Amino acid sequence: LHQGGSIMLASCGYSVATVDGASVPEPSSPMLGKDPTPKFVHVDVGGDPRTGAAILWRTNDETTLATTVQYGTLGATDQSETGFTFVYDLDAPTSAGLTEVRMHETHLCGLTPDTEYSYRVGGIDAGGTESWSPVYTFRTLPMDPNAPMTLLVIGDTRDGYSEWGTMLQQAFTTATPDIILFSGDGTTLGPIQDEWEAWFMAVQDELPTVPMILAHGNHDVSSVNWFSQFAMPGDEQNFAVQLGGVHLTIANDTPIDPSDLTGSIAQTLDANLKAGIGQPWNLLMHHKPMYSAAAGPHPEDVTTMRADWLPIVDADQVDAVFNGHDHDYERSKPMHGDAAQPTTAGATVYFVVGSAGADLYDSGSSYWTAYSEKTYSYAIVRIMPGSLQMTAYRDDGSMLDSTMITK
Repeated sequence: LHQGGSIMLASCGYSVATVDGASVPEPSSPMLGKDPTPKFVHVDVGGDPRTGAAILWRTNDETTLATTVQYGTLGATDQSETGFTFVYDLDAPTSAGLTEVRMHETHLCGLTPDTEYSYRVGGIDAGGTESWSPVYTFRTLPMDPNAPMTLLVIGDTRDGYSEWGTMLQQAFTTATPDIILFSGDGTTLGPIQDEWEAWFMAVQDELPTVPMILAHGNHDVSSVNWFSQFAMPGDEQNFAVQLGGVHLTIANDTPIDPSDLTGSIAQTLDANLKAGIGQPWNLLMHHKPMYSAAAGPHPEDVTTMRADWLPIVDADQVDAVFNGHDHDYERSKPMHGDAAQPTTAGATVYFVVGSAGADLYDSGSSYWTAYSEKTYSYAIVRIMPGSLQMTAYRDDGSMLDSTMITK
């Protein structure tokens, strides 16, 4: 079995590591397999989403080694960046007989903020034969802290991949997001590759066009599949990025060692959130909610997360927290010190946007509840100078809840 490794990306100034179960990343080489047609193209965040992007894809064969992105502005693809490729082992063969999966990954750095880029992925073999995807576009995030921005919050797609595809398409109809925030639990069980095939197949039109940031969910189970198919900054589990005036922190609340919740992860969470104090917006996304009244199978998760991380969120002046895990929609009252507050000043609003495909839980109500509903949902967060408008929608596009936080 493969044991992971790393590669230095000189043009970006950082290295990328694969985890246990994946091979050492190898630079692109001019070799095309029997069917090098790219598939499952998607844009993630490898470093700073204002000045870069990570682009990942597969090919119809598992032997193509050419890994190149041609890109440019104003519709051109006149610049080129080669990437790296690696394989990861599967716990069990897929329905198509695969025992390992090959990934292609290229990081673009030094891009201009708030700029649309065109790109295509693929490569050229030693004989000059070429294979390329269609040309897609994505936009880098703004540097200006006063720039308006639109975030899409969605997650918990497991068990319902056609629903996931329908909902993402509906969300893009509601508003074109600048970035997708996926709150975890992509599949029923992270190591089952056939489910990931269905997950990506459902959203092949949307994911190549908008950068995505993911939080790790308990059903992702720290699988090599999850780590290999996406690219996030740092250790890919606990990190922070700046999106215009939004300081966004991502945390893993289902680590391999649960003691890390109050140890190393809590320390990293505190440091990342503290860096957001004084920014126009200080936001957090992780999987398991601190405030949920859903009639789901794991109420102990809510109390555990509240005990572990609520004091950090309060101390670091977080404006809003986005979660999934419980398969309903919920918005809390403004909370501080486990008590509801009359306004959002000095308080945090918690959102559970808990199913874009997973079986729904009955919703409930408690002392923190401002709104709850048993429904599939996604949320559009519109950031403007001085205001954050969060509007949640059902899968048919009808609005189910809306609230504004002002500063």
